[in-house]
Amino acid sequence: MRMRDPAFEDWILRARNITVRGELERRGLWSKAMAGDNGVPCPGCGGRDRFGVNTRKNLWNCRALGSGGDAIALAQHIDGTDFLAAVETVAGEPPPNGRSALTEDEREAIEQRALRAKADDALKRAADADAAARFRERERRAAHQLWKASTPIARTPAEAYLRLRGLVAPPGARLRFHQAAPFWDRPEEQGGRVIHKGPAMIAAIEGAEGRFRGVQRTWIDLAQPKGKALIAHPETGEILASKKARGSIKGGTILLRRGGVASDFPGDRRDTVRLFIGEGIETVLAVYCALEAAHSPLLDGAEFRTSVDLGNLAGKAAGRVRHPTEMRADKNGRLRPVYVPDNEPKDDPDFPLIPVADSIEDLWLLGDGDSEPFFTRMAMERSGKRFSRAHPRLTVRLAMAAPGMDFDDMWCGEGA
Repeated sequence: MRMRDPAFEDWILRARNITVRGELERRGLWSKAMAGDNGVPCPGCGGRDRFGVNTRKNLWNCRALGSGGDAIALAQHIDGTDFLAAVETVAGEPPPNGRSALTEDEREAIEQRALRAKADDALKRAADADAAARFRERERRAAHQLWKASTPIARTPAEAYLRLRGLVAPPGARLRFHQAAPFWDRPEEQGGRVIHKGPAMIAAIEGAEGRFRGVQRTWIDLAQPKGKALIAHPETGEILASKKARGSIKGGTILLRRGGVASDFPGDRRDTVRLFIGEGIETVLAVYCALEAAHSPLLDGAEFRTSVDLGNLAGKAAGRVRHPTEMRADKNGRLRPVYVPDNEPKDDPDFPLIPVADSIEDLWLLGDGDSEPFFTRMAMERSGKRFSRAHPRLTVRLAMAAPGMDFDDMWCGEGA
């Protein structure tokens, strides 16, 4: 009977604790597409779409191979080595007995392959980043052309749309009107086509220091109860969202009311001390109109902005949490718990935080109640934590609309 060797077992365990993604990243082979549903070329045997990774289960699979496994099995597949050699590669150290499972030629070949893969990955990432930057700039320019072709909102259907919702745009709101804004069924680069042209409210998305980033378009039909156009896809009949953004959203906002007053006379200057921010134009304007009607002192030095969408406000979540009530049937009809993103923010450079001026003391986050309540609450709490950690000086307040309503519904008295 073979005696146990704790040091040898620990060595294998260290390799088993390396994730599949971690091993692929070490080799310069990881891409987000590996975790998708479409498959990518296998790093071991090529092909086009045979390889994928389940990061939650920490398993990879190659359809051509007909199997997969953990990081050790991955090293065996890529390098063509046996189990012990793969453990040594993944663990990054020889076995405790000091006798390497790899020959010098094998080790050199693996190291050279990894260096080439990392160099190729760096070149690909740089090329992808350059292509993405050029695409964003093309989209920004196209959005800016639409903005320039639009007219001031006063006495236009866009103003009438807001009035239908019980709202008014404060002076200086970055809102305009376009009589025939094109509606693409998908991006032009993906073979999209214009399936509708019609009147639309055009809102400018701006980044830090007010730089133009893009537009949000709301197509209008004043004959509809809430003024939004019903746009059906000509082939599928699907009713499409009447709001679409073009350009860069992340970290951007739509200014609806500026808080501070600039002046050449020091006594007339006033800093922005309070920021109200929510997901939608109608939500934020409803809160502004309600405070204006009440002559609220909260308006003094208050700025109002929208985040365009909830993800831009809340960012990525660090994990998931079980929904307190929701259940979903699986393919066998068994009810399974539903998990949603939790309220703990994940530090992700792909989701930059919306800028907050140094003069701002109070931040009001406005959450709608007409979306799934628990999901929205988690997102808004996550948003609050992001701002609090980045700006400890801030007093962050969360205001949620009544269940089943948004702030515009409440302002208009619907359901009251």
